[in-house]
Amino acid sequence: MKSLASIADKEIEIIKMALNDSISDMSTELKQELSPEKKNELTNFKARYVRVFDKLKQSGSIYALTETDLDVVAAGLNDAMELIEENMTDDLSDEDVEEFLGYKNDCQRLVDLLSL
Repeated sequence: MKSLASIADKEIEIIKMALNDSISDMSTELKQELSPEKKNELTNFKARYVRVFDKLKQSGSIYALTETDLDVVAAGLNDAMELIEENMTDDLSDEDVEEFLGYKNDCQRLVDLLSL
């Protein structure tokens, strides 16, 4: 992939999955005891992620996103990769590990593309 034009339906689905994973993780974290500042910050991040996720659900095109939205996409992809790292345990099957690593590699390729 060399340009945003190379982001096809498969990549949009990966982005939506990464954003959804990040949103779910934030929802879980918001249920914990947090300082008011941390809770407010996390709520704001979650709102941004949800807004971009909703835009992608509606349009299905990377071109529907602003530059700021693309930054949120990159952050969501990075968050998803961190979640994968945190959830890679020894009790996973070889198939699960392969699937997780494939997803992580897809996320990394998209982050690399967005950083060009």
